[in-house]
Amino acid sequence: MYKVFIGGPVRNRGWVFQEHLDSLFKQQGIIPKYCYVLNNSTDDTEMILKKNGINYVIHDIEHPRKQWTRGHYSFEDLATVRNVFLEEFLKSDCEYAFSIDSDIILDSPTTIIDLIMSGKAIISALIKNSDVIYAHNILIKGRQPKNLRSGILEVDTTGAVYIIRRDVIEAGVRYGLNETYGEDYVFCEEAQKAGYKLYCDTSIQATHVFAPGKYLLPEVQK
Repeated sequence: MYKVFIGGPVRNRGWVFQEHLDSLFKQQGIIPKYCYVLNNSTDDTEMILKKNGINYVIHDIEHPRKQWTRGHYSFEDLATVRNVFLEEFLKSDCEYAFSIDSDIILDSPTTIIDLIMSGKAIISALIKNSDVIYAHNILIKGRQPKNLRSGILEVDTTGAVYIIRRDVIEAGVRYGLNETYGEDYVFCEEAQKAGYKLYCDTSIQATHVFAPGKYLLPEVQK
């Protein structure tokens, strides 16, 4: 079985975090190691981490540039804490990192192993990003592709819920600041410069809990 380093940044997600973790605990075919980067959190997120015996590091941003709420946060700060996650991954003996946002619920117990078995160095599952517009976690030629069909697509940008093979991070690929598209954009740009292609398997889908009680499902044609 593959050793997989699972986690990402987390802040004030007590309202969904247990459900998120429960979906990870159901994953089959892997040996998981968990690590979350807790930053500037003021709710019960840390208590949930402790209750579940989940490893975490605290990396508070000393002077956040903006209030960190949905749609109003610093991409620079997000890049910083995501890179902390990558550095913790490199300290492990895991073959893959599974970077997942803390408001995402995996819909299948084989999501992670299915992504790994694609053989791709970087590949995401599909989520819906917005509750008001047609938008998913992928860009192709700078645009949101419409009329998505089930299968593996090569993409320019992805994020939120994806597998990263160890050699990608060992090659120096990291997150960075892009004020328009966010920190994932820089990671994907660096990966492509390092010679890696990026993919999304639209047949592997996850639920994005956009707000309490608001569960977003991808829009894919069969």
